[in-house]
Amino acid sequence: MMNPHFLFSAVAIGASLWLACPTMVSAQSDDTPIADQSIAGIKKADAAIIEKAKKLIDDKKLLSREDVKKQLVNPQPMAIELKPVQTKPMSLEDVSAASRAANFRVGYCYLCPRCDNWHLNLAGGYPISADAVATCDHVVDSSVEMREGYLIVADHDGQVFPVTSIVARSIAMDAAIIRCAGANFSPVALNGAARQGAAAFCYSTPMGQHGYFSDGIINRFFWNQKYAGGDKKNLDVCRHLRVNFSTDWAPGSSGSAVVDQCGNVIGHVSQISSLGKERTAPAFVTIHTGIPAHSVRMLAQACQNPEEITRLCAMEAKENPVKKPDPKEKAAASEKKK
Repeated sequence: MMNPHFLFSAVAIGASLWLACPTMVSAQSDDTPIADQSIAGIKKADAAIIEKAKKLIDDKKLLSREDVKKQLVNPQPMAIELKPVQTKPMSLEDVSAASRAANFRVGYCYLCPRCDNWHLNLAGGYPISADAVATCDHVVDSSVEMREGYLIVADHDGQVFPVTSIVARSIAMDAAIIRCAGANFSPVALNGAARQGAAAFCYSTPMGQHGYFSDGIINRFFWNQKYAGGDKKNLDVCRHLRVNFSTDWAPGSSGSAVVDQCGNVIGHVSQISSLGKERTAPAFVTIHTGIPAHSVRMLAQACQNPEEITRLCAMEAKENPVKKPDPKEKAAASEKKK
């Protein structure tokens, strides 16, 4: 049972804070978005995106999953004009607003193998030029089972943009750049010179929680286990550069930008890992791993030279050979079903 004296003290402190901060009387400012996490609200928002996506499908303006897979093997690079890094710090409220504006939802509108209803499988992304969006490679090359699927980009106002081509991708970097021809996005700058300890902010949709804004710091930069030495200014090498953040994210956040206090992108969400002594034991620490803006910037700059993107894709195809299905495994699986 709580100590009654402690309870009184806590209430008294709360009351004094309330009286000292009259602005707290208002729940939030009129321009602060309120996320609708009701079942009806989520269904309504999803249905609106699906309806717009289906219209684009009917108008043959979307890349099918089959088209996407072809272009992942043979991207269509184009010159990308990157925004200069911003140097003026913003208030945290303005960082939140800028992060929201730069946070796109990227993924598939699809028919699953089990029903005739259209579904959404969306993660995150961010505009790096007027018509180019960066995200995770695993968001574009999705492993979700689909009978029919189409790649889309949507903003927080529910506007849906057709993805018209895959500009570049790197499996090892877990980064992809996609194009929405005809779009007029307000791009965010890529700050490839962020330092350990710098403030970091992330606006995303973790586990379906819409409009979630969190803050933290850059914990460290590190090389992943496939790093074999070399200079980070080399594209082949910087594919293996990673950054840890203490900002919060979860499945659904992949590809979302992590920004600094000037609104520059310093990385994007890639992985989350709970580390413990044993798999079944409680985790000691949860590690949030991102792709540094430096690496994404290198990939975007390589798009100036189509041959460089072709070379990169050929190299990564050798690194990640497609595993041919084993007929014996298929037969064994069929026997098991019987």
